[in-house]
Amino acid sequence: MDSKWLEDFLCLSQFGSFSQAAQARHITQPALSRRIKTLETSLGVPLFDRTTTPITLTRFGEHFEPYARRVLTTLAEACSELEMLSPAMDNTIVMVSLHTLSINVLPDIISYLCRQEQTLHFKVNASVQGVDNHFEALLNRQIDLLVTYDSADAHPAAEIAGQLQSMVWRYERFIPVISSRLYQPQMAVDAPIPWLSYSDYTFVQRIVAPAEARLRKQLCKVFESGLSESIREMVLRDLGLAWLPESSVAEHLASGELMQFCPQTPGLVCDIPITIWSHRKSHRPVLRHCWQLLSRE
Repeated sequence: MDSKWLEDFLCLSQFGSFSQAAQARHITQPALSRRIKTLETSLGVPLFDRTTTPITLTRFGEHFEPYARRVLTTLAEACSELEMLSPAMDNTIVMVSLHTLSINVLPDIISYLCRQEQTLHFKVNASVQGVDNHFEALLNRQIDLLVTYDSADAHPAAEIAGQLQSMVWRYERFIPVISSRLYQPQMAVDAPIPWLSYSDYTFVQRIVAPAEARLRKQLCKVFESGLSESIREMVLRDLGLAWLPESSVAEHLASGELMQFCPQTPGLVCDIPITIWSHRKSHRPVLRHCWQLLSRE
């Protein structure tokens, strides 16, 4: 039995309306209805009389309500006490990020925090994979900070969004780059361009897809990977053009080893915010302090 179902149950009991309760729970009305039905099926009894206006508890629901409240109260107390134990006894901040961000952005954030507070320690949790799991890990306090790109695909589910907070750290630019040795002027017109692509399942591919579409007729895929550093190495080995975070190739652009492809052509650069997420309520002073430091940057 999911504790969210108990929260749904108490919320519907309070409002007597699926629409109002769904709004308060930050989920859709059909989703709330399904979860209430799942709870009733799990218990084997109807909890609500849906024929009345407002919706009222059945005798089973009235009997179950104080138990639901006690379970949630006990669970909240247990979580609070556990949070106050081992994690709060040190200055360790547990972080997770998309793989692409772990190469340049995550070290920048950690470096900034270390300069501001030298007693801090950091741990990167690589076991949590997938954006949805990242937000669940924040909610369950498995991690303290999540660093991700801010897009429609990287927002928490509606039912947990109100429990989290976020800030924009900085903006990242994905630019098309190619080796200066490989580039030919005719590529800027109509010549085929060897293309190093992100795998379809990757988050970055969804970011750069609109820009890639502008050159689709010229792009000839010669390599595909889910890792941006792998694609970068292929660009450096003169194998093709790819969209890469500008921060990851800044030195190569400055040295002339790489060049930005058609910088004057509109629509080929993708700007996206880098967002840091945290649980809105934390009993850990070190985490609250880190959030304040990050907010000042």
